[in-house]
Amino acid sequence: MEDNENIKKGFSPDQEERAWQNILTGIRANERKKKLRRLRIYSTVAATILLAIVGLIGYNTFFKPEVYLATSQNSEIKLADGSIVILLKGGKLTVEKSFPSDTREVFLKGDAIFKVAKSKEHPFIVHANGYETKVLGTVFKVSQSGKTFKVDLFEGKVLVYRNELSKEPIVLKPQQTFTNLGIPEAASVTATKEMKSASITDKSASLIFKECPVKDVFKVIEKTYGISINYPPDLENKKITTTSTDATAEVAVHIQAFYLNLKFKQTNDSIFELEK
Repeated sequence: MEDNENIKKGFSPDQEERAWQNILTGIRANERKKKLRRLRIYSTVAATILLAIVGLIGYNTFFKPEVYLATSQNSEIKLADGSIVILLKGGKLTVEKSFPSDTREVFLKGDAIFKVAKSKEHPFIVHANGYETKVLGTVFKVSQSGKTFKVDLFEGKVLVYRNELSKEPIVLKPQQTFTNLGIPEAASVTATKEMKSASITDKSASLIFKECPVKDVFKVIEKTYGISINYPPDLENKKITTTSTDATAEVAVHIQAFYLNLKFKQTNDSIFELEK
């Protein structure tokens, strides 16, 4: 206390006033710095929020894909290029904001019928279930259920791609149906109308199998032609790769028997026996 009193006694009134002014000036400067720091922080946050809002608006306006849903009933969609899509109940169609561009691409979940506006320069591609269906202008239907993928072609021509199945596209002509029958390693192309009414001996189909288990190969052949095939059960998991074009049931089964080195016997029109 005595030291403090001595210090005070050492200051003149003017010096004491200047000291207090210096202290107050320092406090005020410090407060201004704090306010400036807060202002910069608030400005940065505001700018970030503004940029986010502008970015979101820009994304929604220029980049966010258009998504169409057919929740309770079929929905008709007219795309920017004039193509018409009947999105069947439960379906979902995603269209990029850039559509239509050099390549007209859409992404489908569920089933839909497409009537594609013709354009030789701008292919129309439907991405669905790991497959690409490519057209220039035509009418077709894409159906999906679980692993099953199916294309019914009504007019024009389409190319069906699946890189894991074949390097070359599978070409469909009018009134042909492509399906994998729920087996991604298999492909069946049949005549849409004829297969429903033709007898077993008259039916023909093109079949592709890529590293497909024998049990699935014969399952596809049985469903395609409406026949029954008996074969050694110890071969059911053996994987094979075969192709048959416009083949009858007899030819299709014979090709598999030859590949598996099995004896071929047809007991009647609908039952085939394969033995070692």
